[in-house]
Amino acid sequence: MKKSLIITSALIALVLLVGCASGSGEKVEERRDLPDWFLNPPSSDEVIYGLGMAKMSSDSLSRDTAIARARKDVALQVSTRVQSMMTDYVQEAGAEGNSQTISFVESITKQVADVELRNSVTDKVYAATDGNWFAMVSYPTSNFTEDVASVFSRNEDAAFADFKADEALRMLDANIANDPLKSSVTAQ
Repeated sequence: MKKSLIITSALIALVLLVGCASGSGEKVEERRDLPDWFLNPPSSDEVIYGLGMAKMSSDSLSRDTAIARARKDVALQVSTRVQSMMTDYVQEAGAEGNSQTISFVESITKQVADVELRNSVTDKVYAATDGNWFAMVSYPTSNFTEDVASVFSRNEDAAFADFKADEALRMLDANIANDPLKSSVTAQ
């Protein structure tokens, strides 16, 4: 009886081992119809490239969606505001070693880009045989730097007001540091 139990256990272990080993040799579906520029996008200091892909019900909708997603990719590279929330809830109840724990974790992330992409160009569009459409959009970094410069440009009046505010803060700090009432109170 003991011998048959050992043989049965060995057979079960062998079946499990063979079953696990055969799972590791599964074929992974290979992507065959992708444009090279989608896998290896160009990089440049003068241009930001965005990539997008879509497989919708019609070629026209697929193309438009792929281009829109490529523009979204550019916008996220230029400026992204990320909002994130995580809820982590744990409750344990019971007494004398007979307790139960309830655990719940939820993570939500939202990315928002609000950028005007003037002069963005659709460089390449590719229709794959499986119905996927791929798009590459470029956006000159000079446009981005011009937009940022216009946002942060200041006129002379604003610069003078900043100067006066800094000067007033320095005077306040000096008066606080040299306050005779403060030093006499701390000396007592």
